[in-house]
Amino acid sequence: MSLRFAEKVAGSGVTVNVAYPGHGHTPMNQSMTMAGFPYVYRPIVPLLRVAAPRLFGDLSKPARSSVHLASSAELEGVNGAYFSMKCRRTDWPASALDRCNQDAIWTLCENLTRESV
Repeated sequence: MSLRFAEKVAGSGVTVNVAYPGHGHTPMNQSMTMAGFPYVYRPIVPLLRVAAPRLFGDLSKPARSSVHLASSAELEGVNGAYFSMKCRRTDWPASALDRCNQDAIWTLCENLTRESV
């Protein structure tokens, strides 16, 4: 979605980039039910629930890459880039580069937007 949007706004003065934040112990993942986990992880979910606050409780770490993208003068004009949780430009995941995936997600978002507006 973001890569396709970056292509559409190229040259307009608007930039679209993605920052992978890493893991954080947030209300969203705290409320995840067992069904939300991949089958292979389900046996260790109780352990994850105990360990996650200790391992991922500091939310300032996952926020760094997003804050960096929003405030770094060196990224002025950079468009369509993917950044790691260490604020380094890196390759997009293969699934994001797949045009079929991009088309499907773009169409889904257009349809959802039409329904909600």
